[in-house]
Amino acid sequence: MTETQERFFARLDKLGTGERAALRRAAGTMLREADGPTLAAFYRCLPSEVPERYADRWFAVACLRCLWDAGEQNGQPLENTISALLRQGVLSDSAAHRVELLLDTKWDADGYLLTKLARLVKLVRQKSERAMLDFPTLLDDLRYWNGETQSVQRKWARAVFANETDRNDTTEKEN
Repeated sequence: MTETQERFFARLDKLGTGERAALRRAAGTMLREADGPTLAAFYRCLPSEVPERYADRWFAVACLRCLWDAGEQNGQPLENTISALLRQGVLSDSAAHRVELLLDTKWDADGYLLTKLARLVKLVRQKSERAMLDFPTLLDDLRYWNGETQSVQRKWARAVFANETDRNDTTEKEN
């Protein structure tokens, strides 16, 4: 985690319950759609050195982070958490299908990717209250999501679907 990210997440944790609730309610919406109190809460946290072109991604992660309680320590990256929950049978194969659809989606101003991502994060939150995510890593992933080499998408695919193959191999050996 960079120093800038550290300050950002520390500021998020220091927000009052009303400000955190405003951000939580905005989870899955784009920055341009936020209301006044939500914008105020977000910009209180955003370090000044963050370029405006990335503000929407920082906003998305701030809102998703506020789905958890303040002060909770970062956990595993989202893709690893999904993989673990799939292995444990906590998530169904439809969650893996949701990841597949995300891998083909670009981060655009229409907010389509963010809507799908927020639903996936909320599903993880609902199915496993202990599953805290690594939000600095998610922020980095979103910053590089549209990269030409699709390194983020390949990283996610490997984490989720390579383990799926291992699961299937184990099941076949047991039978």
